[in-house]
Order: sequence, then C-alpha cells, then structure tokens
Amino acid sequence: MKRHLIIGGGIAGTAAAEELRKLDPEAEITLFSEEQHPLYSRVLLPHFVKKKIPRERVFIKSEAWYQEKTIDWQRGVRVEKIDHANRFVETSEGREIPFDTLLVTTGGDVNLLGEDIRGVSYFRTLDDADHVKGLISEVGTLPESERRGVVYGGGFISLEYINMFHHYGMSVTVLMRSDGFWSKVLSDESKQVLRRKVEDAGMRVITGEPLPAVVGEKELTGVKLQNGEEIPARILGVGIGIHTEAKILKDAGIEVDTGVVANEYLETSLEGVFTAGDVAEFDDVSVGRRMRAGNWMSAVLQGRTVAKTMHGERTKFELVSSYTTNLLGMQIVAVGDTDRASADEVRQIQLTDDSAVEVYDRGGVTVGGFLIGDVSKRAAITAAIKGKLLYSVDNA
Repeated sequence: MKRHLIIGGGIAGTAAAEELRKLDPEAEITLFSEEQHPLYSRVLLPHFVKKKIPRERVFIKSEAWYQEKTIDWQRGVRVEKIDHANRFVETSEGREIPFDTLLVTTGGDVNLLGEDIRGVSYFRTLDDADHVKGLISEVGTLPESERRGVVYGGGFISLEYINMFHHYGMSVTVLMRSDGFWSKVLSDESKQVLRRKVEDAGMRVITGEPLPAVVGEKELTGVKLQNGEEIPARILGVGIGIHTEAKILKDAGIEVDTGVVANEYLETSLEGVFTAGDVAEFDDVSVGRRMRAGNWMSAVLQGRTVAKTMHGERTKFELVSSYTTNLLGMQIVAVGDTDRASADEVRQIQLTDDSAVEVYDRGGVTVGGFLIGDVSKRAAITAAIKGKLLYSVDNA
C-alpha cells in the first residue's frame, strides 16, 4: 500500500489527493494544510468581499469530504523538515510521518511591507479576504471625504484591490515601483491603455514610486511618498508579488530557483518528490522553456496530472496556461509565456484607446499573448501557441 504525502492544502494539492484516491482506493493519503479552512476558491474571494456571493459559497470542499475520501487532512499543521533519505517528514507537532511519494504544492508567500499596522492589507487567503472586507466596512462608516484607499503594485492583485475599492465608492490612489501595469510584460502603449482606464474612473496613478512609508502609529492614516507628499488613506492594499519559502526544501536537497524546479512530468530533483501549482517551476512543453504558471486552471490540471505519475502512470503535463481578470469592467487575458525578456519579438497587433493586443514570439513561433479590452483573438492565439505556429491576424 502506497503512502502519499502532500504539503499544501490548496487547489493543486487537493486536486492531486482527489485524483490519487480515484486511482487507488487503498492508498494512504495525507494532506498538510497550514490554513484551518477546507478547500476554497481564491477566484471567488473578490466576489465575496464585494458581497456578490455569501462566504459559504467560496468553499469547494466541506470538512466531511476529506473523511468521505479517507484523506488524512492535517489542517493547521506545518511541515518543518523533509528527510528524503529516510522517507519521512517532521511536522510542527513533532510527529514523523513516513512517505513513499511526496508532493510539494505550497504555493507562494506574499511579499510583505516592512511595517504592519491596522489598515495595511494583503489579498491571497480567505483570512485576508475577511480582513479586507472588515476594513472596507469600517471605512464605509466614515464621512465620504475620508473613504480613501491606496493600492501599491501593478499586477493581478493590485487590479483586484482597484476593483474592490472602486466598488465601494472609495477615493483611490494607485502607486507602482515600475512605470506602469505589468511593466515586464507590456509595451508603453498597452500600459497607457490600462492607466487611462484607471484615471478615467477618477483615480490617481503614480509610477516610479519606491516602497511608500506607512503613516500612523496603531492605525493607518496615510502613506508618505519619496518626495515627502503624504496621501491620506485608511486602507493600503499591497500587491507586490509572492516568493517561495525555500529553506526546508533546499535543506532536503530539492532544487529551488524562483520556485521548485521540475521537469515536464512535475518530477523534482529528488526521486519520488513532485511539485504542482503556483510553487512549481517546470519545463513547460507548450512554450519551450521553464515556467511558473500561477493560475487556477493550471494548478487544477497539474494536481490531477502529477497524481497519475505518483500512482505509477508517468504522465507529461501540457497546457497552454491562461489567466483572466478585469480592470473596472475591462477584460484582460494573459495566455502562455508573456515574459517580454524571454521573447525574440513582441508584436503589437492591436491598439485603440480602450484595447490592446500583444503577441510574444520565440524561435519563429508564438508563445504568448496579452489581450486588453478586446479578447476576441484569444482562441486563435491559444491555438497558435498549442500548434507551435506563428500567429498572424490574416491566418486567424
């Protein structure tokens, strides 16, 4: 009887546990989760904060589900040590749990500001969403002139904050270290489309701003810019990326770069140790280089795929990943590999006042696409990436 251990109770780890149970009704499956909650949808958290759905709707699994599937769900438990030679992990409770296969699906930890006072918030977990929702409710009781928020960052989480603050009628200032949204991905022209959308909604955008100083002793009253200007704010939404908590992994001999390094089968540098989800930095055969996907659908399918390999049916992971979001109602889709530095050429194939489309080519084929406002070319760009073709508007 095989013993499978999974570190990380999010969508990738839980999808893997579910698939393993389907493949082997007799296997021992232990799932470690540092959070106390059963599996929930991170995608639905903004809708919960905006009161579009009740809190219970964010949950995908119930506590009873783990028992029904005979999955040993260790919630609120952290793995402190991995001993690969002797095939066991040591937990925060001091227990040693043996394994035959080990799956690392620990996601990423948010990058934090140096200062932490009430009003400073992050947005990754359900507890974060509860916190943000509570802060917004408190701000809602203030006079309209004091309902102010600041967003720091220029990526996906920052957009969620912009949308949430705007939904509640707050006055918003957006700060970025870089020169615009997705500075390592988009052209200046595409960045301007996004900036114009935000400014047309009455928000102020300040670029090239290093980490702002938090103002307030116990509660946030504002942020101070590099030039000394103080911007009043009751909530600061921070979205400056994630990082991999690597010490335990490296101590075990697992290769870690920006994430856990793996091949196209999601196998790590250690035999019998696998990875999936946001933490996985894997050989992506769809775009021809090592990547971190970092989106919900990839995490689900990676979990299911790696479970087959853990069970003994070695299965390659292949998917053209995509991420969909919106900015104040403007649709945004990223497909495949959109790292500008890794492309041989980036072509701007559409640009209007309220839309932009860029495609990223490498080695004579299209490997990525970024669509703003008009996402009608999404299927054709995805098909080109999957077919390892050069995308052309004429041939779409």
